[in-house]
Amino acid sequence: MGNHDFYNQFVPMSFSKITAFVSLLFLLSSPVFSQKITVNVFIENKINKPQSDTIYYDFNRKLTWQDFQGKVPPGAKWGAMTASGFSFNSEMEDDGANHIVISVGVYTFFTKHDSWKKADINSAYHLEHEQHHFDITRLYAQKLVDEIKKAHFTKSNYTKLLYSVFDKVYEESVAYQHQYDDETKNSMDVVKQKEWNEKISAEVNKLKAS
Repeated sequence: MGNHDFYNQFVPMSFSKITAFVSLLFLLSSPVFSQKITVNVFIENKINKPQSDTIYYDFNRKLTWQDFQGKVPPGAKWGAMTASGFSFNSEMEDDGANHIVISVGVYTFFTKHDSWKKADINSAYHLEHEQHHFDITRLYAQKLVDEIKKAHFTKSNYTKLLYSVFDKVYEESVAYQHQYDDETKNSMDVVKQKEWNEKISAEVNKLKAS
């Protein structure tokens, strides 16, 4: 078992900072690669705990300003920062009949201690901008699930292909987050922000209904 994280931090009224933490997903010995591999991948809906530092994405649980509990960095030029990411846990099972089944649960999270806001940033307008950064992270967690489902894994390409799929989705998510901030001018362009609010909300509602 293992996990593989995509972790990002997005800031309004400034620029985006992105960090990726990568860990080895599976350690499979040579005998394993001689067996058939089946991958079951799904969105893992983790339960939120009120006192936890981590908020797992829930369609019915929107961010509040109280969730931004991190310390504002000295000299910060922006008003708030959202720290969110997606990750997956994995489990390997051998059915004893020359068949390996890998289960991959993907989830999206927000960390309170890494997310912060200045004292004068309290509007619903700016909070919605931050919520949509979290929403975009969730959209690309789903993209990761979809891309893994479409991948054709074999005993020889399994590890390389899995990392390749992840890297592809990672790069696409980074580009989309930057596009969001660039086009809205980090929320300062009210007209563009409204357009993106409608666009992202529609994508989230479509995902919620699926």
